[in-house]
Amino acid sequence: QTLDYIPFWKGQQQMYKLDIGWPKIPESFTGQTFCVAVDSLHGLVYVGQRGDNVPKVLVFSEEGYFLYSWNNTVEMPHGIFVLNTATDSSVWITDVGTGKYGHTVKQYNPSGKLLQVLGTPGNAGSSLIPLQFDQPAEVFVEESGDMYVVDGDGGMNNRLLKLSNDYQEMWLTGTNGTGIGQFNIPHSV
Repeated sequence: QTLDYIPFWKGQQQMYKLDIGWPKIPESFTGQTFCVAVDSLHGLVYVGQRGDNVPKVLVFSEEGYFLYSWNNTVEMPHGIFVLNTATDSSVWITDVGTGKYGHTVKQYNPSGKLLQVLGTPGNAGSSLIPLQFDQPAEVFVEESGDMYVVDGDGGMNNRLLKLSNDYQEMWLTGTNGTGIGQFNIPHSV
């Protein structure tokens, strides 16, 4: 059964359908769901969840069947992004944990193999050399490899960074506040 969501201010344009039968086995969710990304090219749905002794990343088919999970090197997922290019398929996760894996942005292959870590795992900071994060909330990666990282989910940083495909700063904006060019606990990009 599905339920259509049509906001009254948009007329009859359907925004999405709520499928109350997804996932097929709801018991697959054992923690707090915090982020979701759809890989429509491969028919996969990645779900980041939080909690003690739970898999941090669950992978489902688009139809809602649980396929596999992974838990190594992810402490507290906040954002998840899937990138598919002609040469690359990867899953990017922001980790806002404060333990040995936190304060990082990580790239995985679709089956969960860690490919690289941006930031200094377990150490919060605001340096650009070496690159440091404190509570990175969201990541968006362009096909070129350039990326945007929102850093500051309650941490010391309240910034948006654009990094080149070799992870060098292209630009940075934001300080703590509510004025022009300022953020107060930024979450999304």
